[in-house]
Amino acid sequence: MNRISRPLQFLLVALCVMFGATASAKKPPQEWDGLSLVKLKGMDAAYARPGADFTIYNKIIIDPIQVAFAKGWDKEETFSKRKLSAEQLEEIKGKIAKVAQEAFTDVLGDKGGPQVVTAPGPDVLRFSAAIIDVWPNAVDTMEPGRSYVFTTSAGSATLYAELRDSETGQLIGRVVDAREARNGGDFRWTNSVENTHEARLMVSEWARILRKRYEALREAAGKGDTTANQ
Repeated sequence: MNRISRPLQFLLVALCVMFGATASAKKPPQEWDGLSLVKLKGMDAAYARPGADFTIYNKIIIDPIQVAFAKGWDKEETFSKRKLSAEQLEEIKGKIAKVAQEAFTDVLGDKGGPQVVTAPGPDVLRFSAAIIDVWPNAVDTMEPGRSYVFTTSAGSATLYAELRDSETGQLIGRVVDAREARNGGDFRWTNSVENTHEARLMVSEWARILRKRYEALREAAGKGDTTANQ
């Protein structure tokens, strides 16, 4: 089962209190758990521990991605309007988690990025993420006799992710971003294949933003820019 860990549950409750119903609903605080707000283009909010040196890390552990539906989402199959079973909901969350895990691993660990490993070490970051407030606009259970559903977007979700030193567990970074799947204004057939594709695109974009920041920090460090971690 894809259950959210107890520490992440506590932090996600705090996230909802601090940012409102969605992560981008309010202006983010300047400080959060000893972290300071920093600029990171493409993210609603990003935080870093003052003085933390991200450039000492060239490896990364990617924990299993956690998934949670939005509280107000109507858990039913789009066409039949039948309530989805607990097993079907877990299956959907499992698919999203698998796609997210693959996307983060592929993008972050691609050539030139940090090596994806499984064991802690002095040069290893631990990446823990949850995709919350997941709101699919159309759920297709792929049952025989289903009808077509057309939407302008596959849905929306919020990324909540933390970076920690893998040995000490010290929190050194956090990002939050809420976004909607591609919305070109044109109606298109939304099914499980389309939803999976859109989920992969969304997560890959988050991963690319983090990868770009990682590369910028290392490049700046190589030039002797001590302000790069700010």
